[in-house]
Amino acid sequence: MKGRIEEGHFLVARPIAHRGLHGNGVPENSAAAYIKAIEAGYPIEMDVQLTKDLQVVCFHDDDLKRMTGVDSLIYDKTYAELKELRLAGTDERIMLFSEFLELVGGKVPLVIEYKRQRVKKTIVDKTLPLLDAYKGEFVVQSFDPTIVMEFKKKRPEWIRGQLISRDRHENLSRLTDKLLAKGFFNFLSKPDFINMQIDYLPCEKRLYKNRKLISWTIKTEEQRERAKEFADNYIFENIRP
Repeated sequence: MKGRIEEGHFLVARPIAHRGLHGNGVPENSAAAYIKAIEAGYPIEMDVQLTKDLQVVCFHDDDLKRMTGVDSLIYDKTYAELKELRLAGTDERIMLFSEFLELVGGKVPLVIEYKRQRVKKTIVDKTLPLLDAYKGEFVVQSFDPTIVMEFKKKRPEWIRGQLISRDRHENLSRLTDKLLAKGFFNFLSKPDFINMQIDYLPCEKRLYKNRKLISWTIKTEEQRERAKEFADNYIFENIRP
């Protein structure tokens, strides 16, 4: 069976900037990082989360402490509260997903990561109308196969990916952790691509049979060489491909 991602598809055509082009005082998942990636012509990988009042925001961690200094989970704060915070001691703030889409405006392609949520279907449903109206290229991905399954059911035409790490997830049972690491649920969600942590390449071919293999997060030239050898493309930070 032939996969749905053609050779010229953006997902395999050019390295992808992890949470925008950040560093040197530019915080991840900030407007400044996204603008820098756009100016350099890189596709952008970014993250979406839900707030307490079910607003979709661009943020990676469940906990706000690393990026804002506030000791709280992001889904325990309303967006009005999050708007008052700043990222990594800069003037940059946490953006709404709608603001992000308006900022990018189709200038570069997007890899949108859906973080694990307390209410899994809600984050998908909240983003569907925004992405239905969006004119640019994008794919969706998640570590959570139930979120990937939601896209299979509700927008089967969209390219979707399964993120995989083989590091131990403390909040999951050992059995669930092992099944996720082996891509056990792929037969249900039917992802178009696998996004594998670079530390675990090469991986067994049955995991990505008839699919494209992407790798994250490439931070050194050594990792880049490994990704080029074993994957179809990679997501990077720190280096400049």
